[in-house]
Amino acid sequence: MATGQSGPGQTLRPRNLILSQLPDAEYAALAKFLVPVDLPLGKRLSEPNLPIEYVYFLNTGLISTDALTEKGESVEVGVIGREGFSGLPALLDQPQMSHSVIMQGLGEGLRIRASIMRDEFLKGGVLRALVHSFSYLQMVQVSQSVLCNRMHAVDARLARWLLTSADRTELDTLHLTQEFLAQMLGTQRSTVTVAAGVMQRDGLISYSRGKIQLLDRPKLEATACECYGIVRSSYHRILGTGEGQKPAYIL
Repeated sequence: MATGQSGPGQTLRPRNLILSQLPDAEYAALAKFLVPVDLPLGKRLSEPNLPIEYVYFLNTGLISTDALTEKGESVEVGVIGREGFSGLPALLDQPQMSHSVIMQGLGEGLRIRASIMRDEFLKGGVLRALVHSFSYLQMVQVSQSVLCNRMHAVDARLARWLLTSADRTELDTLHLTQEFLAQMLGTQRSTVTVAAGVMQRDGLISYSRGKIQLLDRPKLEATACECYGIVRSSYHRILGTGEGQKPAYIL
């Protein structure tokens, strides 16, 4: 299991940014219920309109939240990395959600029963403040996705999602199939094939058998729509990942 750093006399913490920022007493209250889990690509963390049984904290990997139609069509509205967790509605007294939550990047983390997590969240303290910050980031990402899917061209949206996925996984190599890319963008696979082909020809990415490597981030950022910069700025402000800012969440 991937872990973070700790000082003398402190418990070694997971890499997950929320768990790593908790005071010792708050972390200890959760730690006895946390179960290490491998999270393979395609694992479903919660299903639409079914009870959320577990909350998953990522150390590595990528969680995708997908909105669904009655016909089973889907479009991605948000991604989560080690800055957060799945199952947020369960903490807000909403035991189920209408979206699908699935692993779109191989990873590992920790699992805890949603009912236990909610009890600890209701106690307040730093945990509640961190959850509120994470909730805000999710709201920014989802609301910007609505505008992006409606207003921007496929190549700009593709660049945005590739950069976002790389940011959340902290990797420049992504394992994303064309089917998933089409789902991310809410478009046809053939459309994605053309857009990805142009990016590869221009030297922005390398793409082969579901493996995408980001080769030229500045050019990708120039190709992406302004939605990427808007969301990234919010993450930098809250997580403190911008230049000269404190690491992890700012409370």
